[in-house]
Amino acid sequence: MTGKCPKCEKLVTTVKTESVTVGTAFQPQFRGLGLTCPYCQTILGVSIDPISLKVDTVNEVMERLKKGR
Repeated sequence: MTGKCPKCEKLVTTVKTESVTVGTAFQPQFRGLGLTCPYCQTILGVSIDPISLKVDTVNEVMERLKKGR
């Protein structure tokens, strides 16, 4: 799947990823990924980092299981 960057209009076949924080001041904060154009660094999208979410979930479950013993 390919498309053009909405700003520089170059063909985007890969994106750069950057760590971002996703959430609001009154909600839980999550680690996320910012997807940017490799040519002009325009933000193309943001999402929660699924790998970090999985690791955080496993760690929290393990901590709670340890406390329950």
